[in-house]
Amino acid sequence: MAGSNAQPPESADQLGGASAPKRQEAAEYIASLLEGLRLVAHRAQLPFLGYLIGVALEEAKDEKSERD
Repeated sequence: MAGSNAQPPESADQLGGASAPKRQEAAEYIASLLEGLRLVAHRAQLPFLGYLIGVALEEAKDEKSERD
């Protein structure tokens, strides 16, 4: 499934310390997760949930592209 290989941003501290992922890295990671979730919603015939996930996915992609 798409998004199942998503890895947290490298700048994220795995132990929950003070380090936070950069906005672009976070947006890319979130977008990769949302792609898989949108597919699951579509296959489960949950169109409204798929739509909402799609909106969030577009927002994450916009955030990522703003930083490029």
